[in-house]
Amino acid sequence: MDYILLTPGPTPLPPSVYKAMSEPILHHRTSEFGEQFSRALEDLKYVYRTKGEVLMMTASGTGAMESAVVNLLSPGDKALVHQTGAFGERFTKIARAYGLEPVVVDEVWGHAADAEKLRAALKKNPGLKAVFFQHTDTSTGVVNDLAGLAAVVREAQPDALVVVDSISGLGAEELEMDAWGLDVVITGSQKGLMAPPGLAFAALSERAWRAVEAAKLPRFYFDWRTMRRSLPNKETPYTPAVTLVAAQAEALRLIREEGIENVWKRTAALAAYTRAEVQKMGLSLFAKDPADILTAVNLPAGVDGKKLIKDIRVTEHISIAGGQLHLDGKIVRIAHMGWIKKADVDAGLKALAKRLQPTHA
Repeated sequence: MDYILLTPGPTPLPPSVYKAMSEPILHHRTSEFGEQFSRALEDLKYVYRTKGEVLMMTASGTGAMESAVVNLLSPGDKALVHQTGAFGERFTKIARAYGLEPVVVDEVWGHAADAEKLRAALKKNPGLKAVFFQHTDTSTGVVNDLAGLAAVVREAQPDALVVVDSISGLGAEELEMDAWGLDVVITGSQKGLMAPPGLAFAALSERAWRAVEAAKLPRFYFDWRTMRRSLPNKETPYTPAVTLVAAQAEALRLIREEGIENVWKRTAALAAYTRAEVQKMGLSLFAKDPADILTAVNLPAGVDGKKLIKDIRVTEHISIAGGQLHLDGKIVRIAHMGWIKKADVDAGLKALAKRLQPTHA
């Protein structure tokens, strides 16, 4: 049975990625696997727009978030989290789990990070070791101006590290790691990178590596120093998800073949189309600063969003995401990143319109 995935991760896979996953499994200490592994990391540098090293982890995106906290900070360090949704809040929760109490700059859900609020918080809290941002937050459908935010940090506290969660943004939204002065950017395999869930990545600047060497929070599996030492041997310290690495290597080959700038343009065009279509249906956008990776749509009063999503999935085999936390049942989120095509979006919009248009009759 064919399903249409319009969720912000997992996203659909290109046919050649499925094929790569069906190949015989390679042992992870062989030259054949090493070639796949190193090719994937080189292509990730291209997608990240960085000359720095990229690390691979067998983990979800949340694992990459935790790895950023434990590898950059020490007990007692001051950090700031600029929250623009559920995933910014996750950075805060991870820091607190390790005994840290970060400064929190909170935005109303649907709004991007405000540079002036950030500037004020940086002025009020000197001596920050790191500042954590989201690139895009799938819970709210917003995109943050990373170039502008990083510039504010550099001006106000030049020694603070700029750490970015681009788990949903990388490979779909414009990102220039080196040019924008980002120190750490983490991501996951299952969104714009067009691979299955299960791999996470971190790209680091040289400034970040100095912090890694000095950090004192406990770490073992997620120790970036250990991962770095394995890179010359074209391997990971521990057994990786070899089938997923094969899939990711193929997906990155496709991205490089298309050209990352063309991927950004394609995603932006599908986002603009989706936003226009839902507004034609009489629906409003939730995000005031909408991302290109997905469109968050307010549901009319009286509509049970959870029932709506389940009905579309069970009846028409189309998966659309609902809201998270206090938005559960109140919004729907239609993704248009990675391998998602216009025909997929049209099918989802048609299923939505069929159930909602009577509300506007």
